[in-house]
Amino acid sequence: MAHNLLPALVAVFALAGALAARPFTVIGALRKPDSPPVWPDSYEVEYTVSVPYMHTLQPGGLTFPVHIWWDGPELRYRYDVYGGMDSIGFDKKKGDTWNMYPRLTEMGCDAGNNTGGGPTRGLGLGLGWGRLRSGLGLGLLGEDDDDDTPDPPLPSIANWTFAGTGEVGSSEAYMWQYTEQHGGKTTAYVFYTSPAGHPLRFTMLGVNMITGTHLDEFIYDFSRFVPGPVEGKVFKLPQVCEDKLHPGAKVAGGGVSGGGGGSSNLAAQLALLAPSALLGSSRSSPARRASALASIRTAAESTIAANARFVDEHNARVAAAAAAATTNGGGGGGDGSSASDAPTFTLALNRFAHMTHAQWRAAYLGRKRSKPPPSGRTYYTRVLSDAQLPPEVDWRGTGADGPGVKDQCLCGSCYAFGATGAMQASWFLATGQSLSLSEQHLIDCTWDFGNSGCDGGDVEPALDYVLAAGGAAETPDYPYMGKNAWCRGPMVPGPHTPDPAAFEAAAAAARLDAKKHPNRSPVPVAAKFASYVHVAPRDEQAVMEALYLHGPLAVVLDGSEPDLTFYAEGVYHNKDCGQALEDTDHVVVLVGYGTTPEGVDYWIIRNSWSKYWGMDGYARITRKGNDCGVSTNAVFTTVDPAAAEAARAAAARLRKGEDADDAKGRQAEV
Repeated sequence: MAHNLLPALVAVFALAGALAARPFTVIGALRKPDSPPVWPDSYEVEYTVSVPYMHTLQPGGLTFPVHIWWDGPELRYRYDVYGGMDSIGFDKKKGDTWNMYPRLTEMGCDAGNNTGGGPTRGLGLGLGWGRLRSGLGLGLLGEDDDDDTPDPPLPSIANWTFAGTGEVGSSEAYMWQYTEQHGGKTTAYVFYTSPAGHPLRFTMLGVNMITGTHLDEFIYDFSRFVPGPVEGKVFKLPQVCEDKLHPGAKVAGGGVSGGGGGSSNLAAQLALLAPSALLGSSRSSPARRASALASIRTAAESTIAANARFVDEHNARVAAAAAAATTNGGGGGGDGSSASDAPTFTLALNRFAHMTHAQWRAAYLGRKRSKPPPSGRTYYTRVLSDAQLPPEVDWRGTGADGPGVKDQCLCGSCYAFGATGAMQASWFLATGQSLSLSEQHLIDCTWDFGNSGCDGGDVEPALDYVLAAGGAAETPDYPYMGKNAWCRGPMVPGPHTPDPAAFEAAAAAARLDAKKHPNRSPVPVAAKFASYVHVAPRDEQAVMEALYLHGPLAVVLDGSEPDLTFYAEGVYHNKDCGQALEDTDHVVVLVGYGTTPEGVDYWIIRNSWSKYWGMDGYARITRKGNDCGVSTNAVFTTVDPAAAEAARAAAARLRKGEDADDAKGRQAEV
C-alpha cells in the first residue's frame, strides 16, 4: 500500500486511548461510551454500498465497492469505485478536479483547474454530474452552497442517540440512531461503530429523503478505516488527466475532453450516496444543512405535485372524451385520437415522478447520432403482398422476445438494448435458441465505431462493431453494470480509431493485463451475425412484413414528449411527435402490431425502462399517421449461416443425449 502506516497506526492507538479514557456503562460484554465517536480530520475508508430497493429494478440490485481518501485540513478528497475503474478527485488549494473512467482499453479523463468547488463546479461534464446535480442540488454532495468548501464523506454523529448494541458480521458494535420526520413518515439512520470508534455499518431505511416517493434502504458495510494523515500523492492529478489538462485543448468551463465524448461518472454518482450526502454536509451548520435539505425536498415535492397534476389532467381529458363519445355515439380516429383530438391512452405516476422533464430526458433518452447515415445501406426487399400480411403480430413472451423487458438504469444505453433486441430475435428464429445478449458489451466496446458509452449512441455503430468483432457476448458472461467499463469483448479498430497500429498495441497490452485483473478478462462471443438490414423509411407495410418474417426490429422513437414519461396503457398518440430521423432520441424494440376493437391501428414496442413503466415495460403506439418515428429507421439482423448450423447441431446433440438418458431411465424402471 502506498500510504505510510506509522502515522496511521499512531492515530489508531491515540483514538482508541481517547475512547478508553471516557466513562463507560457496562452492557453485557460491551461498555457504553457517554458520547458517539468523532471522526478524525483525515482518514482512508473502504466500504461497499448496497441499495436493496434496486432489486425491484434489476437482478442483483446495486452494489459497488468504494475507496475514499479524505484530507480535511488540506480540503481534498478522492473517490475510487471498483478499484479505481472510476475515480473522482478534488484538491481545493491547487484547484485540480478530475473524473477518470474506462474507455475501451485505456482510461479517459475529464479534468479541470480552478479554485472553485469539486468536480461538479470545475467540469462541464456529460450526463452524470449535470443530471445528478440538477436532480439533487447543492448541499448534499459534500460541497457547501456558499463557499465551495468540500465536506467529509462520513457524517458527524456527535448528536445521535445511543440505540443499544448489535452485531456486524462477527463483530460486536454500538448502534447510534438518528430519525427524521417527513410529512408524517419516519426515516431512520443507524450507524454501527466498533468499541474502538471505527465505522462498521451505516444504514438508512424509510421513504426516500429527497423524493418521498418510495421506500429506500441504503447499506454501507465498512471493511477498512485508517485514521490519520493521508499521503499527498494520493491526491495527485492522475497522469492521464495531467496529459490532457496541460498540453491538451481547453474546453468550456476549464475542462479537457476525455476523448470519448462523455464520461461514466459512477464515482460521482456514488459520491452522492456517501453517508454525508444522505444527511447533508457534516461541516456545515445544522441550520444550513436543514435549509439545503428543505429546499431540495420542496423542489422535489413541487415536481411530484406538478407531475401528478399533469397526469390527473390528462386522464380527466381521456375520461371526458370517452363519456362524450358514448353520449354522441362517436368513436376514435384510426390514428388513436378521438374525434375531439383528446387522447385515448392513460397515464400513471411511476418511478420518474420526482424528476423534471429535463432531468428525465437527460437520463433516459440516449440515442445520439454521431455521423450522417452511410450511403451504402442494405434495404429490405418485400416478398409478400399487403393482402398476405396477417392482421396482427405479437412476439411478446416468445423466444424471439428474449428475456423480455430490461432496465437501462441511469445510463444512456438505449441503443445497446435496441441492438441486442434485434440480434436476440434473429438468433432465435435461425437457431431456436433464446439468448440474452450483453448490452454492456456494446457500451464498453463501440466507442471507435461512433458511440459514447453511457452518454449515448446508435444502433448501427453497435452492429458495425459486432460484425467486425465476430459476434456478441451473452449477459451471464458479460453482465450489465449501467456504466462504462473496460472492453472485454474482441477489440477491433473502428472507423473513428485515430491510429490503428497504436490501437492494436493497446489491445495486446490489455490482453496481457487481463491475466492480472479479472475485471478485464476477455469474454467469448456467443452469437455471430452476417449483416443488418434497414427497412425503407416510413413504409408501414414493409415494416409490418419485416416484423412478421424476421422477428422483432430495432426502431427509433421521439421519446421527448412529457406524456410518454408516464404512459400507462392504451394506444399512445401525440400529434407533436417528430418523425424525421433527426427528431428521434430513443431506441426501442418493435415486437408487434395490431388493431383495437375500435379500429385503431397500433405498433407494440418493448422499452428499456423496466417493467415499472407502461404495460409491464411495453407500449402500444399509433400506427397510422404520426407514429413518433417507429417506422422511420427499422433494422433487423441476419445470422451467420455457419454459426446457425453449428448451434442447431449442438442443440440436436443435446436433445439426442437427453433422449438417450430418458430411454435408459425408462428401461431401469421396467
